[in-house]
Amino acid sequence: MKVVFITREGYELSGARVRCHNFARELRIHGIDARVFSFADQFGALYGEKEFGMSLPYKVWLNILALKTFLKEDPGTVFILQRFNYHALAPLLAAGIKKNRVVFDCDDWNIRENPVYHFGFYPSSKMEYLTRCVAGKSVLCLAASHYLQEYLKPFNPRTAYVPTGVDTQKFCPCSGHQRDDVVFSWVGTAYHADMGDNLDFLLACFGSLADRYAHIKLNLAGEGKYFEQFRVKVSQHRHAARIKVDPWITADAMPGYLAGVDAGLLPLIQPTKFNLSKSPTKLFEYMAMGLPTVASITGEAGHILQQGKTGLLARDQPEFQAGMQLLIDNPALRLTMGQCARQTIEAAYSLKILGGQLAGLLKDL
Repeated sequence: MKVVFITREGYELSGARVRCHNFARELRIHGIDARVFSFADQFGALYGEKEFGMSLPYKVWLNILALKTFLKEDPGTVFILQRFNYHALAPLLAAGIKKNRVVFDCDDWNIRENPVYHFGFYPSSKMEYLTRCVAGKSVLCLAASHYLQEYLKPFNPRTAYVPTGVDTQKFCPCSGHQRDDVVFSWVGTAYHADMGDNLDFLLACFGSLADRYAHIKLNLAGEGKYFEQFRVKVSQHRHAARIKVDPWITADAMPGYLAGVDAGLLPLIQPTKFNLSKSPTKLFEYMAMGLPTVASITGEAGHILQQGKTGLLARDQPEFQAGMQLLIDNPALRLTMGQCARQTIEAAYSLKILGGQLAGLLKDL
């Protein structure tokens, strides 16, 4: 069996790194000939926030180039389309011409947040309408979150829950480090205003606790328009000396970066479809490193973390701060919670486990 993962993104983003490159590696272990076709890697296409700078004619040209490649594939090759965006045109055209099967992989909500449904079924968002069509025509849909699974199922009953997971060989607990300080961490992107609000929420929580605890620190690493605005706010904060703001950390450097952390933070304060849909890559990485996490209950974290055992879930700022305070006051709890988090990852969210599940789904086709 031969499959090609098709993504518009580069290796540094989790959609391409984990759901394409890492899954392809795991499928090869299970005897499936799997490779990745990335518009960013093959053609130098911009991705992430920089993608907004690409013109429509250029995107069409990229699809023409990609179509020439896909038409050379054997009709038995399965195309795994990672998300629906401009890069979907070429593989869908090739599949229509050569009758290749298409698997639709969805790990994010890149559709308008609140589309209007005309006549009760036709959405005002063209992106959503096309997403529905692609999902319905695919031989299988892979949903990275429970929310996306429930969204896609009405359009394709063959929708399977396959979370993003984590490479437990790269991300593993570090032993022997002793720190007097308690270091909290947030890592991510902030391309939209909501993401900036989440960072402001985090700063408010940390600031309140830092007023009372002199031995806590906050490490942040990321990129994006609102992350840069947040960097300015941090520089003017009363506890700026205890807040470290780094640029984006590469995927290969991330385990080393997290080795200097005591607890992860995952604030998602808005119950938006974007937040409900996300498969929390960083949460998996925190847990794999043996770190406890304080997370908003919004979205997938509520399905993954066991309250008080593998992490702490919060509905609002007081609860989020209370979770952070509990970890500050209880070093032993941080240790045992982190150990349980690691065990959960090994049992259900490692690439080894998820790769085997994905291989089974594809072989069943």
